Amino acid sequence: MVLLYPMVHFIFFASVSGECVTKLFQDTNFQGGDIITIFTPSAKHCQVVCTHHPRCLLFTFMAEAPPEDPTNWFACILKDSVTETLPRVNMTGAISGYSFKQCPHQISACNKEVYVGLDMKGMDDNGSVTKDVQECQERCTNDVHCHFFTYATRRFPSIEYR
Repeated sequence: MVLLYPMVHFIFFASVSGECVTKLFQDTNFQGGDIITIFTPSAKHCQVVCTHHPRCLLFTFMAEAPPEDPTNWFACILKDSVTETLPRVNMTGAISGYSFKQCPHQISACNKEVYVGLDMKGMDDNGSVTKDVQECQERCTNDVHCHFFTYATRRFPSIEYR
């Protein structure tokens, strides 16, 4: 019995440690190990941010949060662990996964996906008029301080940004 725990721990640890794990775990929170919370538009983007953070090995993305607490919507919680894994806890709306640090073929700093109907939280760095969403995205890509952009159409709720 004394040997069983180290053996089970070794098998579980060896199955995750050093391997490329791309699977996202739905309705799962990695418990503990929190480094920092940021906001991202998707779990995949949270995974990319985790990959490029020097300490992040795991993450939990809050796709849904209780309606009474919208401050956690789109929260990306970057996590670290000396064992390279953390306990998994069931949590509705949470999506968890591992960084791509062990997956060199998956690493890319550029997120080309456009999220229609989403205005990311943060400080507005620059407001300018562009002819279309592609030009707006290109300007953001070429600006080192730009992490997200919002392209406001005529249907955008805030009249001042249309």
